[in-house]
Amino acid sequence: MYNTENLLAKKEINGKELEFLLSERKSEKTNFLLVDVREEYEYNEKKIVGVDYLIPLSDFFNKVNQIDDYKSVPIITKCKLGGRSARAQMQLNMLGFKNVINLSGGITDYKGETV
Repeated sequence: MYNTENLLAKKEINGKELEFLLSERKSEKTNFLLVDVREEYEYNEKKIVGVDYLIPLSDFFNKVNQIDDYKSVPIITKCKLGGRSARAQMQLNMLGFKNVINLSGGITDYKGETV
């Protein structure tokens, strides 16, 4: 079994770990933001149930202010494979966000609920 605190302290998690964290958040045992950094057309094709914000990397600096109030909340970034979300993770860290976690493998390796 996973430990929520340990997962939210990591710099990178996998799809199974995200599934666990989303179930914990659903039962109000933890809190974090899930931010998708893919383009809107990708998001509209398939998305993970539980995404809080869509902030495409291509328009990141114009839209990142949507989550300014969450600098001390754990944030999980995700994309298709993990590359763009890793870049978003670095940019959020530079902007003063305290705890940013990348979803390795992105939505491609995620086996949980999607729409």
